[in-house]
Amino acid sequence: MKGIFFSMIVVFLLICLLAFLSIQRSLIFFHSTQVAVESRVEAMVGFYESIIRDSRKSMEIIAGRAVCSAINYVVTTGTPLQSSNETIAELILQGSIEGEAQPLMESSTIIDWKQMIEELGKMQGFETSVEIEDLVVEPEDSFHISISYSILVKLYDNRYVTANLTRKSREKVIFSIENMEDPLYPLNTYGRIVNVIRLSPHWLNYSKEDLTNLKDDLNNSYYHPSLYGASFLDRLEGKFFVQSKYWKEKPIGLESFVNKDKLLSAGLSINTSATNIDYLYFSKSDVAAYLISGMPTNFRLDNETTVYEKTHLEIYNVTAIS
Repeated sequence: MKGIFFSMIVVFLLICLLAFLSIQRSLIFFHSTQVAVESRVEAMVGFYESIIRDSRKSMEIIAGRAVCSAINYVVTTGTPLQSSNETIAELILQGSIEGEAQPLMESSTIIDWKQMIEELGKMQGFETSVEIEDLVVEPEDSFHISISYSILVKLYDNRYVTANLTRKSREKVIFSIENMEDPLYPLNTYGRIVNVIRLSPHWLNYSKEDLTNLKDDLNNSYYHPSLYGASFLDRLEGKFFVQSKYWKEKPIGLESFVNKDKLLSAGLSINTSATNIDYLYFSKSDVAAYLISGMPTNFRLDNETTVYEKTHLEIYNVTAIS
């Protein structure tokens, strides 16, 4: 009898031990699964953040190529863009202008970037979907344009049903137009004059007693901010003044001094009595222009308002000869 009772105790203990081991094994498996899921979620979040960072870097590079393509189109065809902000957006997204593929954008669009990211996601074990939406191109200031866009990222890990991520954010990059060609010059000089947009190193540093800086700005046709002069996007459309669709409270326009001597050397006729401010000169605006003491005889400045509520005579600190 005692032997049977002892055997029952041993069997009961064995059952308890096996149950304990089974529960422990289940707990270890569950914990391991949770750790694995958490690890994948962390990897997923890290991959998402790298996508966002790379989208900004890539957008800036692609925008640069798009702007160059837009300028190249205007200069080579002699035809201004109908809507430069929409055209640049089309170039960024699809690499085309009005549906016509542009050579500079080959394999360099946001769609190409999106496909690369989705393939990279698969290599890391994620089903990846990236969508770029509502892309807006607009002036940021006189020497920069901004590109803002919504990016929707969806990540799935088929091995772990609970591991998925869907996020949407609004991003913005600022792109400098310095060292880009100004399309307004070739459009108004039969393609004979090229001028590169460069902010004057002398901006707001002009003296009546020493005209060296002003003469250097004239010789190099350096650029200055302007309240009314055409912005870069306006210039791509062949416009002379900032249009209402691009208007902002802060200056977004540009102006440079037309070098009349360069126009003459290119075989172009000049208006010696017109102001040298480029957007007023090319638009043949009927504004009074004045000889400036100490400057070349064909140099003229008007007294129209520019920035900081000052006129051109005031901002460049010069004396007009009546």
